[in-house]
Amino acid sequence: MRLKSLLFLFLVPVLVAGCGGGTSDNGVPISKLAASQGCMNLSCHGTMTSPGTGAVIADEWRASAHNLKNGAGCADCHEPDAGHPNTCSKCHGGGGFGVTKNPDQAGKCGKCHGLSHPGDVMVARAPQHFGNMTASLANNKYRASYVSSNYVGNCRACHNPHDPSSAMNVNRDWAASGHADVLAGARTGYDFKTRGSYQPASTTFQYYCVRCHTSTGYVKFVTSAFQDVRPFAGPGYEVVQNYPRTVAAGAAQPADTPSPDKTKEVTACNVCHDNGAGRAYSWARRAVPPVTIYYNFSSSNSSPTVKLNNKATSYPNVGPSNICLPCHTGRGIGAMIYDAVAAGIDFSNTNSPGAHDFAAGAVLFRKGGYEFAGRDYVPTYFLHDKIGVANEHGTGNDGPCVACHMNSGNSHFFMPVAFDGTGKIAEITSRTCAQCHVGQYALSPAILQTEKEGFAAAIAMLNVLKTDATLPVDPLNPTRSKVRPLANKNSDYNAAFPGGGANTMGAFFNSGLLQNDPGAFAHNRVYTKRLIYDSIDWLSNGALDGDVESAINNATLAVNSKTGKVSLSNPILGGFYIPEQVDGPAYAAAFAKVKADAIKYLLGAPGGARP
Repeated sequence: MRLKSLLFLFLVPVLVAGCGGGTSDNGVPISKLAASQGCMNLSCHGTMTSPGTGAVIADEWRASAHNLKNGAGCADCHEPDAGHPNTCSKCHGGGGFGVTKNPDQAGKCGKCHGLSHPGDVMVARAPQHFGNMTASLANNKYRASYVSSNYVGNCRACHNPHDPSSAMNVNRDWAASGHADVLAGARTGYDFKTRGSYQPASTTFQYYCVRCHTSTGYVKFVTSAFQDVRPFAGPGYEVVQNYPRTVAAGAAQPADTPSPDKTKEVTACNVCHDNGAGRAYSWARRAVPPVTIYYNFSSSNSSPTVKLNNKATSYPNVGPSNICLPCHTGRGIGAMIYDAVAAGIDFSNTNSPGAHDFAAGAVLFRKGGYEFAGRDYVPTYFLHDKIGVANEHGTGNDGPCVACHMNSGNSHFFMPVAFDGTGKIAEITSRTCAQCHVGQYALSPAILQTEKEGFAAAIAMLNVLKTDATLPVDPLNPTRSKVRPLANKNSDYNAAFPGGGANTMGAFFNSGLLQNDPGAFAHNRVYTKRLIYDSIDWLSNGALDGDVESAINNATLAVNSKTGKVSLSNPILGGFYIPEQVDGPAYAAAFAKVKADAIKYLLGAPGGARP
């Protein structure tokens, strides 16, 4: 017993120096590793495991830059009381165990990181961490940031507190993706945390942007049976709700009321990662149930006013890919137009449902497009919706979104391909494609690029057929659209083909759906081609008579009444097929190539049939 007491008296000063000290007894600085050795003694904290990762905390810290670059030791973050540890208190209830148990929550990361440290790597190399904190309330287009008000004191939402550096390459991939783009309109176009509804998602006709354009809103949405779309604000801030107001016919919506919380969120790590206890740094995937989406629509300013809501659209259970579907299935689907017909909508004076952007899931699972009556849209052979389901063709069990977009060396960049300096597909980076695309079905970057260019040409020609170059110039209709805009901001979908408003609306809907899903040509190849083919077929003459090839060949571009020139944009590849120019040989050659590419994509070759 006496020997044990003597050993204890010997160890205490060693442990005290190890946990609390940054200098030796003679004042010489010692390394963070040396200063932390006492904490990592097996009789103290050496075997403690992380509640997020399950790994030994000491091992995680040793692997981090906090150790390897002598940045911060145990005492720097946990700030133990002087004299810690006083082992007598384990039995006798004394003091000596005062430590900061959660340094992140207590703001201790700010001792070295943040706006108070201009030389900090987070500020010097990544201003997007704190880029909007001083934005003016009057400036509603200010940038988003990683550290919004809801993430102050929660660096753990993206970083392992004991090893924030080993996963840095993954963080960098994410930072380069659209999910983290702090300048994109998807984050900055509005203050999206204010654009929510206190009504459930199944019945509301108010804004519900919050569910996908913010991390906080997404988490609430998927953890509430896909119903909670309430606006929010950070701790201590008043919540502001913005929603569509009833205004006079033709009047503009009033500007959004600014929120006193000037931060805007990106799609942060904790959207996709959560271990069930709110710890994203576990890298455990968030458990999202099979997705149910309610597509709501109100035909404002029309009589009768048609309201469509409370109709569930269920998507298949695709495991971890369920995480992606709530935001990649759009805000509207083509089947809603048939529901509007049944409800008695007036197609000569109405607005229209819209798919919104990047509705890849709705295309993949053949739920998104307007399907013309009597036409077949089910491909003879199609497996993309089975990728990552029950290990189809050895593709695992993560579902099609994760299996295709995150099976590469840069998984959190979310791209299955890489591009060269001209924007062309240079490499197929997803390892999943090769599981199925072998032999006669083998893919190459050149094949994919050809498909992409054909898709872009077909969408361009669909947009050309949406207009009529012979229509007179009209201030309300400068593009000479076959859907005539009305003064009340509705449109006449019966204008071009009286009585055919549903099909005309459907063709316009398909154009919006597909040109806002740049990968539609790969997501569901045949379905995409048939939607474009039938939309062109209808818009050419108001009948489904198979005249697509002649409609494309005979299409003309309207001359701009102000400049006397023509142009043709490329909605998929960006820029222009035909930059604005006068009608001449160069214009004719460029337009002829677009037409030829569209015909090859849709029909296989001149003289071909519906895909």
